[in-house]
Amino acid sequence: MKSIIRSINSEILEFINNIDCAPDNPRPVTFWFYSDSEQKIYRLAAHLKKNNYNIVACDRSHNGDFLCIAEQQFSLTEEEISRLCVDMQILAEKMDITFDGWETRIDL
Repeated sequence: MKSIIRSINSEILEFINNIDCAPDNPRPVTFWFYSDSEQKIYRLAAHLKKNNYNIVACDRSHNGDFLCIAEQQFSLTEEEISRLCVDMQILAEKMDITFDGWETRIDL
């Protein structure tokens, strides 16, 4: 994985740990994917669903591409999110789609 991604993940987790009331609690983490192919994005959604991800969205996005947002609960650590980012990037490359990153909720 590119060191810039690991660095960004580290900064985000530091931010969460500093302002979140319960940073160690499991939280929903969403992973965002885009494709110009409806068939590819639905194939990805089926694969992620089979692997215990909740599919939050699988439809055409506002820019015309197809979007898949997959969610699962995680207790985030730097190692865990870095591993997940690598896994999602590899999956996206195998399915010829774009992995756009992840998001999570911060509890104040």
